[in-house]
Amino acid sequence: MTQLKAEGRLAWKSSSSSESGGTWSPFLGNLVVSTGGAALAAGLAALDGKSNAVFHALGAGRFQWDAALSSPSKSDTGLVQEFYRAAPNNISFVEEVEGLNELVSPDLATELHSAQFGAYGSLLVGRLVEIVAGTCSGDVREVIDISPTESPVETIVLDSALSAVPDTTTRWRVGVVSSTPTQAVDIETTFLAADGNSDGQIREQALFLGQATAEKDSGTMLSIVRHPAISKSNTDLTQVWRIRIEVV
Repeated sequence: MTQLKAEGRLAWKSSSSSESGGTWSPFLGNLVVSTGGAALAAGLAALDGKSNAVFHALGAGRFQWDAALSSPSKSDTGLVQEFYRAAPNNISFVEEVEGLNELVSPDLATELHSAQFGAYGSLLVGRLVEIVAGTCSGDVREVIDISPTESPVETIVLDSALSAVPDTTTRWRVGVVSSTPTQAVDIETTFLAADGNSDGQIREQALFLGQATAEKDSGTMLSIVRHPAISKSNTDLTQVWRIRIEVV
């Protein structure tokens, strides 16, 4: 019997509605719950014209989690206290590419260098780069430009400085949008400052598929994440939830 394994990670940034700043959080692992299989099956059903809306839900959770964060369970079917949800702005197939930073003088905390970048060019602009090992591990930044340096090495310019100057131990991962189906998708959602409870403390989030609608707690939950409280007060909240599905 063929089995599928799904895993997901979530990163976000908050910014004032009047400016485009904000710093991306590290990617956090989430839990694909027991109903995740049914949620994925609903995706197959969509090929036959059935409803398969996707919604990204925010929850307040419990204030007690601020002292001791509670882990979700695979048996969970919904958020503890959902208060708002929205349909994603964009869902893209992505190819996850990894490589090591290459040294090119001058080396800056706002740049990464690799000969691999040349194969993707402008497709990298607007994508998130995650440092998965070595110096700056855990940092997540957005690519705002790509430029040639010492051929064949290319430079990508980041939206803000990394936590240190990257070196040859710095291993990066970037999800490049693919025009053909891949094993991974990026689900991008922006919650505007005026959306939902703008003063809400967010401690839990989830993806819902199947018969999901804009009504809270509807649909079948695919995955869930809990995290230290973040405030959405008077800010836009942009999120990228990456789901990878593998045959095991």
